[in-house]
Amino acid sequence: MGSPRSRDAGDRRQRTGVAQEGGLMPGSLDLGYLAYLAANVPPWDIARAVAVRARRAVRGGMPKALTPFFFEVPRLSGGELLRNALTGRRPSIVDPAEREATAHLLRERYPEACRFILREADACKRAEVPVFGKWKDCRKRNSDVEPGEIVPIDYDLDPIGHQVRYDVSVPGPRVNLFQPGADAKAAWEVGRLQQLWRYGQARWLARSATERSAWARAWIATIRQFRNDCPVGMGVQWSVAMEVSSRAFHVALSFAYVMDDPAVDRKVLGEVAAMLEEHCAYAEEHLEETAAVRTNHYAADLVGPVVVGSLFPELPRARFWREQLGHKLWVEIERQCRPDGTHFESSTGYQRLVTELFLGAVLAARAGGDPAPRSVERCVVGLFRSLGDLLKPSGNIPQIGDLDSCRGLPLMPRAALDCGYLPALGAAALGNPSLKNPSSPCPVEVAWLLGTSGVERFASLPADGRTASHLLADAGIATLRSGDGYLCLTSGPNGQGGCGGHAHNDKNSIELSWGAVDLVLDRGTFVYARDPKERDARRGTSAHSTVQIDAAEQNRIIAGRLFALPDTSRARIRFLGRGGGWEMASGEHVGYQRLVHGVVHRRVAALDVRRRMAVLQDELVGSGKHVVDVRFPAPRGKSAGEHLDGCPRACGRGDA
Repeated sequence: MGSPRSRDAGDRRQRTGVAQEGGLMPGSLDLGYLAYLAANVPPWDIARAVAVRARRAVRGGMPKALTPFFFEVPRLSGGELLRNALTGRRPSIVDPAEREATAHLLRERYPEACRFILREADACKRAEVPVFGKWKDCRKRNSDVEPGEIVPIDYDLDPIGHQVRYDVSVPGPRVNLFQPGADAKAAWEVGRLQQLWRYGQARWLARSATERSAWARAWIATIRQFRNDCPVGMGVQWSVAMEVSSRAFHVALSFAYVMDDPAVDRKVLGEVAAMLEEHCAYAEEHLEETAAVRTNHYAADLVGPVVVGSLFPELPRARFWREQLGHKLWVEIERQCRPDGTHFESSTGYQRLVTELFLGAVLAARAGGDPAPRSVERCVVGLFRSLGDLLKPSGNIPQIGDLDSCRGLPLMPRAALDCGYLPALGAAALGNPSLKNPSSPCPVEVAWLLGTSGVERFASLPADGRTASHLLADAGIATLRSGDGYLCLTSGPNGQGGCGGHAHNDKNSIELSWGAVDLVLDRGTFVYARDPKERDARRGTSAHSTVQIDAAEQNRIIAGRLFALPDTSRARIRFLGRGGGWEMASGEHVGYQRLVHGVVHRRVAALDVRRRMAVLQDELVGSGKHVVDVRFPAPRGKSAGEHLDGCPRACGRGDA
């Protein structure tokens, strides 16, 4: 096959770039960070990770106690039997029998949303795929396409760093994920096959049987091309179990929209069964539990097999995935969800992702007749509720921590921060009136995921949701609301139990909005591995609307550890209250105590709707002379000074 080019991310002359929690880049060992983990991670979690690595090494000859170099999927037990078993009525979240009624409702109530769906479906057939909110040409070059067929996608291409391709001949666990100029997340986004949703939805909206079968064939052609171009266990699309599991999740759930089409014959059923078997077996074998801290990756690894095991009970290992891995997933959901309903990654973007993934798993388990424990459903309700508590008047969430725009249930094209639909979707799916606000319309996602019965269920629910100022104590987030005014004060722990994860140095930072107008924002994530320096800058203190002292970081950023941020700032919300027409909150952190002359930073944020005013008061408790920077990032093209009294950035020297 020839040797890979030096620009290939799978070049075996490069050192292995295995995806590990912590984002470890070659040569980035940090003894201080290891000491932090030893002091803060429970000993039994470290022992568990060591035991998992040892067990895999013994079982699979795992190089350097990482993941198996080669992986052989168990042979399917009777492909013909599977083809026969997959025919007829089967478990499903949305009932295919509701297709006509749901399509009629969608056309009547959501005509613009339907047009968006059809436009995206047409674009995907041309291999134009949305990647992190931007449309990218992902065509596979030099491929012949017959009129009416889908244009093949290049799944080995980084669609953003166009000079980089991943070598499909390299086993997935050995792919170099830290190739200069590349970010595997872009390739993974394409490889999740989220276009399958659009093809299935377009089929439901089609007016004739001929049109419907054309969209079903697009769905079929997509899974066939992926299986042909991305052999099991090889290349970037098999480098991380989370991506493999997510792909199985999308295939399994979107199948409901095409399963009753004549184009889905016994041969196609066998291919679908084989693909799901391959993916779930691989995810099961490569669960990301070999680090001291289990992350959102581990939970996502489990979601795919649980969904497939619930909706495809005929598969040989379906019962194991549904019951054994299901038990692991339910335990993990309870572990990762805090008492206040937030997710332990300390990232609103990643909370959105896991909320949709966990909902899919809960609904699939319910449809398969083996529902999740009530305590797990309460945790998922909490995820929806806390996101509702964070919503701005615009329906967007504040960006706290990382955001890479990933979706679990991409039922409708949405802006990266648009989560206005989520509480209502949770209310309809979980039958919980506390997630429904009086002013909340039924979002189109309810119809797509739950059919006409879901829309009717939402309409019948009382609206018991809350819209007042609220404190999410475990996350350290206070949201102030006063009329059209909105202020979010963040002063909480880093993600993954203080190890970092997707958290930022954003202690005592704010986001400020009035109505639909954003005045002060978070700068955003930008990239991960493509530009490590910019990655660290975007999660650093200077990128956020807070106080920086002597150019120091609130928590130490470790070079080469893209997802490590040991929590030494001990940030917290001191109080939330109201008085004299003001909504108020105060945060505190001690991240600057490690300076020669230590300083504690306290911030009081207040909102007054009568005077359309937001006020911040910063108190620096300490001694000595310091350089103090205060920044307020504003929307692009605007200065915060256009909207706020005072300068968008204040600098000075003085005594603390």
